Amino acid sequence: MIRPDVIRICSDLVKIRSENPPGYTDEVISYIQDFCDSIGYKTRVESRGRRHNLLSAKPSGRLLLCGHVDVVPALDEGWIYPPYSGIITEDYVHGRGSTDMKGGCAALLSALANTLETDGDPGVDIAFVADEEGKGEFGMEQLVSEGLLKPCDCLIAEPSPPTCPVVGEKGVLRTRVTFTGDAGHASLHPVAGNSAIMQACRFLDECHSLHQVVWPTDRCTQSAIHATARALEDLIGISSADADIILSHIMYNPGMIHGGERFNIIAQRCTLDLDMRVPWGCSIEKVVWMMREKAPEAMISVFESANPSFSTPGWLTSLICQGIELVMNTPAHPGVSQAASDARYLREHGAEVVVYGPGDLNLLHSVNENVPISMLQNCRDVYCHVLKNLGNIT
Repeated sequence: MIRPDVIRICSDLVKIRSENPPGYTDEVISYIQDFCDSIGYKTRVESRGRRHNLLSAKPSGRLLLCGHVDVVPALDEGWIYPPYSGIITEDYVHGRGSTDMKGGCAALLSALANTLETDGDPGVDIAFVADEEGKGEFGMEQLVSEGLLKPCDCLIAEPSPPTCPVVGEKGVLRTRVTFTGDAGHASLHPVAGNSAIMQACRFLDECHSLHQVVWPTDRCTQSAIHATARALEDLIGISSADADIILSHIMYNPGMIHGGERFNIIAQRCTLDLDMRVPWGCSIEKVVWMMREKAPEAMISVFESANPSFSTPGWLTSLICQGIELVMNTPAHPGVSQAASDARYLREHGAEVVVYGPGDLNLLHSVNENVPISMLQNCRDVYCHVLKNLGNIT
């Protein structure tokens, strides 16, 4: 039987719509389960409505290969090729999810098929999961918390710098900060009056002071930060100094702000929805405490939070770096990420989790998302190296 290669698998996955919302993954999981059946790998489906997750039928708990199959939505406007076309050109596979992260899923499947055919069963588990891009209604977090998936050392095929497998991720804190002022006649402001909007503006100035705080980190984490900063300088066109700040400082984004009642009324209410990324050496609890100290009269509601995570580089990191150096003929060093992924749910249980996969980091969630074919092939080959050398790990 001739099975599709990594390029065709990626294209096929992109064509199967799984945007979140609504987060339905039944069709794409059906494709992956059929593929696994074709290579003799037995699986099971855990579902809640049309949110489907594909897991190993008989997990070994040695190494987990993982990817999410939901994608962010895409409008048709502005795309060179339709976003769900999966068009293959000379150097790229195009479409929503090609980089984040159906390309990585394709590389995992291709590597698993290759290893089964040439070396036999490597004894690994798989998890292709839903709801990474959404509210987490039935994805990795629930699979772990409900005992449907046993945490173990894991390779997640999210896009990463090609020579920096990611062993740590900054924390995430999403809050709504509500300010209450005193309504009054607009003609009195700013000499008199207490505007909720102006409170929010002053609070954003305080957020910048939080951004400037330097947090202590150990030598291992600092080394990974510096390695990633050097890699990002070439990959996304920012200086290594700026990349270092992004990775090591509190970052904040006022995503939405709503306030005021009318032009001629001093604002009585203002809400600010804030996304913050928390570095190693800090914690969610510390950031919330500092926010309340800066705005004691405001009400702070936490929507989502996860502390920064880090896996001390071990056997899996070493094996992946070895594979990168063999495949790409260039040195590899453990790195970190400013963004969050499903890795945190496994690291909470002490697993060594490494995020390494294909994709253009400039095109995450963007119009004209694509994945370079060379990256698909290189990552597949790195994964093959990992799977074929598991027997050498004691």
